[in-house]
Amino acid sequence: MHGLFFGKSIDEVIHYFKGSRAIQRSDELLYAPRPVFQYYIHAFVKYLMSEQAAGEADAASPFLHLLDAREKKDPGSVSAIFESLADCVDYIAKNQLFFDADENIYGNFEEQARRISERCGVRPVHGEAP
Repeated sequence: MHGLFFGKSIDEVIHYFKGSRAIQRSDELLYAPRPVFQYYIHAFVKYLMSEQAAGEADAASPFLHLLDAREKKDPGSVSAIFESLADCVDYIAKNQLFFDADENIYGNFEEQARRISERCGVRPVHGEAP
């Protein structure tokens, strides 16, 4: 990841999150130093909130798993910036069909979003009780 991202802006690295590359980027971000994670996670967000992400279950699902795993591994790394991620988490939770993410394969995105919100100590962003 260092070789791909070092010194680049969010806009310059968005394309690295397309398709199956998102799975690899998720693994890399899980173990990246906190400041690197907290900066480049926004490139992932920008990609997922774009029309290019239509049908990209292999980007949306790893994103949710990354947030959950990262907060568990490094408490505070996600919760400190959750406010800037909340709209994306909510969007993914409400638009599982947009990402073509079969619930039988990828699980329920609303439940995953709720778990992330709880782990980060915030109320679920999509208005449902925990």
